[in-house]
Amino acid sequence: MAYFQFRHQPLQAFYYLYILFSLAFVRVPYWTIRYALPRTRPVPWSLGRVVLVKCYRVLITTIFRTTVTTMCFDPVAVEKSGKADKYGLVWTEPASDLFVLEEIQEAARINDIKPERVAGYWLGKRGPDGKAGQKAGPDEKVIYGFHGGGFVMGSAHPDFATGYIYRKMFDYVPNGYERIFQCEYRLSWSDPLPTQGAFPASLLDALAGYQYLVRDLGFKPSNIIIMGESAGANLALQLTRYLAQNALPALGVGPEPGAARPRGQLLLSPAADWGNTQEGPESSFVKNRNNDMVHDFFTGFPTKSLVGRLPPEAAWENSWLSPGSLRLPSPEGLFARMPPTCIIIGGGEMILDPVRTLRDRIVADNGESVMTYLEIPHAAHVPMTHAWHEPENTQGYEASQKWLQSLE
Repeated sequence: MAYFQFRHQPLQAFYYLYILFSLAFVRVPYWTIRYALPRTRPVPWSLGRVVLVKCYRVLITTIFRTTVTTMCFDPVAVEKSGKADKYGLVWTEPASDLFVLEEIQEAARINDIKPERVAGYWLGKRGPDGKAGQKAGPDEKVIYGFHGGGFVMGSAHPDFATGYIYRKMFDYVPNGYERIFQCEYRLSWSDPLPTQGAFPASLLDALAGYQYLVRDLGFKPSNIIIMGESAGANLALQLTRYLAQNALPALGVGPEPGAARPRGQLLLSPAADWGNTQEGPESSFVKNRNNDMVHDFFTGFPTKSLVGRLPPEAAWENSWLSPGSLRLPSPEGLFARMPPTCIIIGGGEMILDPVRTLRDRIVADNGESVMTYLEIPHAAHVPMTHAWHEPENTQGYEASQKWLQSLE
């Protein structure tokens, strides 16, 4: 697929008109006839869901052929608009003191990435002054979240589409979870867009947010749940692994490795294999192709942007980027010291196989007791993102609630 060939006007406008016309008068009518009978559908879904998922797939392809810049929020613009307080926008300082792992330092050197000041958005309870970002209460719990978008699009802004997940989480979290903080981590772009944010930019930003929660606001690591969906779940795992395996005395929680480890991690459909090492005739990537929507995230631009100037093989050999890759040189022990982990994924997802591999590696390094795993039959990518994806949507939230309660 050629990316962004219609990014300039007037081609972009003509392409949008073509997509709208073809959907309204060609594709949707064809799909309606093609899948009218239940036995013709790739999975036991309603006709409406089959058509809707295919429309989502067209939408994603359209974005990648035009521009991803419309799928982002600029926190500086939000601040200049005078709406920072309305949306719970805060800024966190660079995590320079937590930048300790040589492997990550080397990747940052190659990609010219440095710790930076990063934005974040609060949902939930505000302070007495009505503003977000108040100090942690006695034994207060918090969810620290990361949006999806293939590392190339998306936003932590509450009005972005995936904000739905975190708003709805408040209906299911146990008592004590009154706030959720989302990190506006740097996105990864490459040619033909301005080059920015290659690995490990998002990890350094995630560390800055964690530093803000622990050192600035006073949350105990044992009261923090790290959560993410899709690419955000990959980043959540990166952060949790970094915290669990390294000594980070700058956080003020102890000098020993793992002292800053969070209470647990909730991973929704984690994108675990940017090198596509499990793509084959019998793979989930092929067998679930007709009932998922993430095809264009795994065919070039996102992987190239994330890898940056690292060797191309980093896409399948770097365990931080692709923890579910079958071509990791030595996966044994890479995921040791993990806290309680919950993985939720749809049984109809293209990325199912790498997620199963990731699950097995975490269990191998930590034992079965650390893992809670739910595979929702026939569900497409991150069913908890879509209100229309019922009953799978509710099943995911109820499983999250049960897991969080088990940690009490």
